Amino acid sequence: MSSQLNVLRHYLKFKYRKLKNEEKLKQYQAGKLKKKLKFVTGHSEFYQGYEGKAFKDFPVIDKKTMMDNFNQINTVGIDKEEALAFAIGSERTREFGQKLHNITVGLSSGTSYSRGIFLVENAEKDKWAGYVLAKFLPKSILARCKIAFFMRADSNLYEAVGSKNIRFEFFDIYADMDKNLEKLQQFQADIIVAQPSMLLVLANAVENNQLTVSPEKVISIAEVLEKEDEAYLKSVFGLDVIHQVYQCTEGCLATTCSCGTLHLNEDIVYIEKEYLDETRFVPVITDLERTAQPIIRYRLNDVLVEKKGKCACGSVFTALEKIEGREDDVFVFESEHGTSISVFPDFIRRCILFAGSITDYRVVQEADGSITVFADIDEPMKKRVKEEFGKLAAEKGFCLPELRFAKYCYDKKRKLKRVERYITRREENEKG
Repeated sequence: MSSQLNVLRHYLKFKYRKLKNEEKLKQYQAGKLKKKLKFVTGHSEFYQGYEGKAFKDFPVIDKKTMMDNFNQINTVGIDKEEALAFAIGSERTREFGQKLHNITVGLSSGTSYSRGIFLVENAEKDKWAGYVLAKFLPKSILARCKIAFFMRADSNLYEAVGSKNIRFEFFDIYADMDKNLEKLQQFQADIIVAQPSMLLVLANAVENNQLTVSPEKVISIAEVLEKEDEAYLKSVFGLDVIHQVYQCTEGCLATTCSCGTLHLNEDIVYIEKEYLDETRFVPVITDLERTAQPIIRYRLNDVLVEKKGKCACGSVFTALEKIEGREDDVFVFESEHGTSISVFPDFIRRCILFAGSITDYRVVQEADGSITVFADIDEPMKKRVKEEFGKLAAEKGFCLPELRFAKYCYDKKRKLKRVERYITRREENEKG
C-alpha cells in the first residue's frame, strides 16, 4: 500500500473512532498495552527479561536511561553515536530529507542542555501523519489546505502530511525573519504552526501592517503558551481558539479540542499520573503505537494541571487546564525557619501579570537562589513587580531573595521559557 493511502487509512481510523465512555477507553488501552508489551519483550534487548511480567513491574525510565540504553531499547538496530552524528549533520547542513538505514532520525529541540534522539520508521510516520491530520485539518482531507510550519529543523517525518490537496511548507526559524514574513505573505497559509515566541512575532507583524494573513487555524507547539499570549494571538488573528499540540521526543501527548481545551491523547498514549497536589501531576507515559523506539513508562519532567470537571466537547480523554512547565522550574525558596518552600511557575507568572501590562519577560531563579526579571520596564513598574513578589513571599511564607532586573533577551536557539530555574550544567546533564 502506498504511503498516501496509508495516511488516508489512519486518518479515517483516528477521525471516526469514538471511545464513548471511560470503560471503553480502559478496555481499548488494556488491549493495546498487552500487545505492546508482547512486542517489546520479543524485539527490544532492554525489555527481554520482562517477558510475561505485569505492566507495573516494568521499570520507570527517564531521558538519561533512554539515552544510556539507546542501542538496547530500540528495535531497529540503530546505534546511538551513528544516529547522533547523522542528526547533527542534518542540523548543520539544514538538509533534513535523508534517512538513516530507512529510519527517520531527529533531535529533540531541548529545553535543557541534554538532547534526546528520536527514531520513527515508515509505518509509524504514516500513522503519525494520519493522526495529526485527523486532529487538526479544519475541513476534509480531500479539501485543499496550505500549512505553514515554523520549526528549528525540518524532517521527512512531516513530508507524510503533504499530498495533492495538502501543501506543507517548512519555515526555518533560523532564517532571516523578513524573508520568512515575505514567504508567508506569498504562501497565505490556511494553518500556521509555530512556537508561541514565533507566533507573537507574526502577530506583531500583522499589527504593524508588515504581514496580511487570515489563517483558519493557528497551532502553538514546543513552548508553554501563556494565557496572556493566547489572548493576544486570538485578538490579532481573529480566532476563538488558539490550538495547542503538546508533543515531545516521546510522542504526541495532547491536543486541543473544538472548545479550546487541551486533552491528553489517551487513544495513542497511556498516562500514569504522579500527582504533586490535587490537580498538578507529572506524566509517566507509554506510547501505544511506536515500535522502532519503544516508550514504556517514561517519566517526563513536565508539570501538567488537570482541569476540574468534564469538557463541553464530551471527550473522555483527560482535560488539562494547562501545561505549567518543567518540574525543574519550580522555584525553591527558604523560609525563616530554614526549610525549603517550593513555588510552582504559575505563581511566579502571576506576579508579573498582577504588576501590570508586561508583554515580553522572563523570570529566572539563579543558581544562588536570587531572582532576575528580564523585562524592558520603567522604575514604577519594577516597584510594582517587587511588591507582587513581596506579597507572594508573605503568602507562601518564604524569605524573598535578592530581586534584580535586566534587559529582556530571548535566544531563538532555545525554547522560550517565561519562568526558569537555573541549576548547574552538570546537574542538568545528570537529570537528562
